[in-house]
Amino acid sequence: MTERIARVIGGQSGALAAALVTGKRDLISEPTNDALRAAGVYHIVSVSGLHMVLAAGAFFWTARAILALSPTLALGWPIKKISAVLAMAGATAYCLFTGSEVATERSLIMILIMLGAILADRPALSMRNLAIAAIIVLVREPETLVGPSFQMSFAAVAGLVAYAEWSRNRFAEPTGRPGPLTRIVWLLILFATTVVATVATAPYAAFHFQRLNPFGLIGNMLALPFVSLIVMPAAVAGVLLWPFGLDGVIWQMMGWGTAPVIRISQTVASLGGSVAPLRAFGAGTALLATVGLLWFVIWRSPLRWAAAAPALIAAYGMTRGEPVDLLMARSGQGVAYRAPDGKFVVLGEASKFDVTFWLQADGDQRKAGDPSLKSGPTCDRLGCTGKDRVGRVIAWVKDVRAFPEDCCRADIIVTPLNAPIWCVQPLIADRKTFNDYGALSVRFAVGEPIVSGVRHPTERRRWQAAMAPNGREPARGVSDNRPPQLPHSAGGN
Repeated sequence: MTERIARVIGGQSGALAAALVTGKRDLISEPTNDALRAAGVYHIVSVSGLHMVLAAGAFFWTARAILALSPTLALGWPIKKISAVLAMAGATAYCLFTGSEVATERSLIMILIMLGAILADRPALSMRNLAIAAIIVLVREPETLVGPSFQMSFAAVAGLVAYAEWSRNRFAEPTGRPGPLTRIVWLLILFATTVVATVATAPYAAFHFQRLNPFGLIGNMLALPFVSLIVMPAAVAGVLLWPFGLDGVIWQMMGWGTAPVIRISQTVASLGGSVAPLRAFGAGTALLATVGLLWFVIWRSPLRWAAAAPALIAAYGMTRGEPVDLLMARSGQGVAYRAPDGKFVVLGEASKFDVTFWLQADGDQRKAGDPSLKSGPTCDRLGCTGKDRVGRVIAWVKDVRAFPEDCCRADIIVTPLNAPIWCVQPLIADRKTFNDYGALSVRFAVGEPIVSGVRHPTERRRWQAAMAPNGREPARGVSDNRPPQLPHSAGGN
């Protein structure tokens, strides 16, 4: 189906349409992904609330409309409840069809509760439903709690439900034909929902991806009408007609919606300041933002406005991420150091994956292949050397023949090899170091450097070598009386 949709529509419009229907994003090019992210509309690519609501709504409306064609059924049977049951089955099938991601599961659970409320003749939009969805998702997959999908999905919906509860008592439902003023008011309310969702998810976007999209409100306001009115209804119809080979025209109609979405995203992304990079900040700041969000959405009294205190502190903390001076890959295959201009330079053979995330964590918008990442160091077939912003010499050793020279002149040595016992003067991270601590980061503060690893040497995984009886890992090619190569401050992060 992915191939058929992409072929019928063509180009990146087809790639986006296929991703929206099947969840397969491989055909979307990186420039298109960047534009969607910069415009703040990348969330439409992930099958979540918008897709599930439109899919379930399409099933519900279609079933009810068909059943209402028969006077006997319409007058003698509870066709609304029958339609709700069919919509529940259709929504569940759609969730399974698209891969059952966390956001999709959350949406499905809430939709099932809301459709189930129709069967019980009760209203259903409440924070209680969101809590039930969170419990079910966490019982099934507790590890999702620390992931961006869970956090951003539930934060957005929590904010929207709280806003709906607040506005329900302040804005009366329109009666009769709405006038121009009423339409303006409801348009502003629609804009407000976009603001609420954006603000609620901003701390988690900044924490996980080190970026904010200031023009995301504009992108969503312009792009989402195409998604809601053209793209998703066509997606549902296309899926239903696909088995019969009648879907070609529907996919073309869907392309009429995805093409403007891409153009809007590219236009918004081209605006100056569409991406605001941030340096990585601690989990404590994200936790403080979460406390503020929970306090705001749980309370209904004026006490909710006390959430402003932790929210403002968290906002300040988001802008105060501490820069690191060295980043080392887990195998010692590469190291990034801060050059005199304040930006990272890479020594060695660090993977594109590692470099991409080093730059992202530093709030640096350069790509992993940027030539400036290799400018400055001198390299030969034995290794590389470079100087950081305060003149420290960093050496990356690839061949053991480089140790005699680098151990005498370098302040810091990084190597995937075992360093010789006599090389003890500089700060050394070698094979044993990385076996113990994994990937490393170093900050040079007053006194000794502050070294942080992804784990502590005493933490063992099932696939790692067993510890010796004395609690130390057997040395690999070095003697047990060798002095430690990293300060004792190194530990799990």
